[in-house]
Amino acid sequence: MDTELLDLVRSCRRGDADAWRALLPSFEAIGRRALRSFRLHAADADDILADALTSLYAGGLSQFRGGTNAEVVGFLRTVVRNRALDFVKERNRWSSGDSTDQALDAEIAIVGPTAVDADGVADDECLAFLRGEVAKLKREERELYLMKAHGLKEREIAQQTGRPPGTVASQIARLLERLRARLRERGCL
Repeated sequence: MDTELLDLVRSCRRGDADAWRALLPSFEAIGRRALRSFRLHAADADDILADALTSLYAGGLSQFRGGTNAEVVGFLRTVVRNRALDFVKERNRWSSGDSTDQALDAEIAIVGPTAVDADGVADDECLAFLRGEVAKLKREERELYLMKAHGLKEREIAQQTGRPPGTVASQIARLLERLRARLRERGCL
């Protein structure tokens, strides 16, 4: 696959339709590997690959400046991953309140167990309070929180957001500690 990949890309950039057809299997293999960590439904992965290929065909391939097969693979992987990130962000932006509520319900165990204490603060009230606190977060923090709530590990979140894993881990730890502090102030923890 890699031995002629660079030549195929050069031919595609010159407008050779046969080269585009020949590039397709390699592109699909590279793209599917790049999408593994996103844990998408097959139909969503197919849509992302089609969208990425369309953007390459529409002129995106002209942005490639490398000169090796490894650089071609990295470029194609980046194009697919960027499309996947756009897809995930858009899906999160338009997700219904119900799925956000389900994610928050799952995350409450990570933030900390709630209880009915002597003051009578009930679990439902604490969960509603937590939802309100999450709604107040900056968009980037809310995305981190929801990715964590959906069960993604810090390493996976780092891959999806393009941030270093250590940065993601510390951002999530600080975020969860802030939320725990707010819940403690409220009497929920």
